[in-house]
Amino acid sequence: MRKALCVLFAAALALMSLLGTAAAATPAEINLSGPAEVGAPVSDVSAQALSCGSGNMCAWPVGDGSSSRCSWGTADPDWRGGDVRCSWSGSRQVRAVENAGASTAYARVCLYPGANYTGSVAYYVVRGAEAPNFPNALIRSHKWVTGNTCW
Repeated sequence: MRKALCVLFAAALALMSLLGTAAAATPAEINLSGPAEVGAPVSDVSAQALSCGSGNMCAWPVGDGSSSRCSWGTADPDWRGGDVRCSWSGSRQVRAVENAGASTAYARVCLYPGANYTGSVAYYVVRGAEAPNFPNALIRSHKWVTGNTCW
């Protein structure tokens, strides 16, 4: 009986280990546009006003959008080597983002820590929203998406 319980316990541990590995490999998305999808409140972001031209996605290394804005009108797979280069993106974290995208075909802009839309976490801001309290992340690429997911 003891031997059977040990084997059962070992099998349960192995299964839990596999489930943990699968969960860790699954990319996560973080909504910066308002209340989190799981119901947790996000602080009010309307107190500050960022300035980004219509049709663009803008990012700043400061939360109030007062300096060093980088702005794109299209997706960019590499902020450090793409058509529009954001000079501070390799050494400074993003502190504010605005999605001023004008096309109703795109639901959100997704921001990734890796080039070519990669990384274990994707942050997103819905069209027309600001995120002056961006979670201090190094970002390297972004794209507009039509659906409700960044992956």
